[in-house]
Amino acid sequence: MKQLRLIATCVLALVIATQGLSAQDMPVPIPVQARFFKKVFGYDKTIPKDGIKVVIVFGDTTPADVKDDLVEAFNSMGMKASATKAPQLATAGVGANVIYLAPGGELRAVKEFCKTNGILSISGLPNQARNGDISIALDVVNDAPKVVVNPDRLKTERQDAAELMRLR
Repeated sequence: MKQLRLIATCVLALVIATQGLSAQDMPVPIPVQARFFKKVFGYDKTIPKDGIKVVIVFGDTTPADVKDDLVEAFNSMGMKASATKAPQLATAGVGANVIYLAPGGELRAVKEFCKTNGILSISGLPNQARNGDISIALDVVNDAPKVVVNPDRLKTERQDAAELMRLR
């Protein structure tokens, strides 16, 4: 765990130094999010080790570069990522293991879809996990990424992720 934190801190510092934050409210840059979430998925027994499908839900106010950067970042980590708006989630989300709520995406649709289908919800906005709207988000504490986990939401989404509680 200490190695993961050290690596994440170095990557975060490098990304911030070279490009700054990718979205105004997301404290962890998108490339770091994808790397970190991939590690986090290993703690969830409900998610397969290979062939992870991530669907990013965006909205009209989501900056296009944020949506595109998220898809690119998750794909670059060996996951299959796509993006959709909430009205197409029922179709686009078929076979998904993870739903990522992008800034500007429709929270209510993501919450309902993940609850109904037992799919993990994640976000780059830490308050969404703190508020119980999303299961897992990332924040920055002492210049290092920190996992924010909402145990009640994990249960609602039927995730087998008891080990994630140690990351909080």
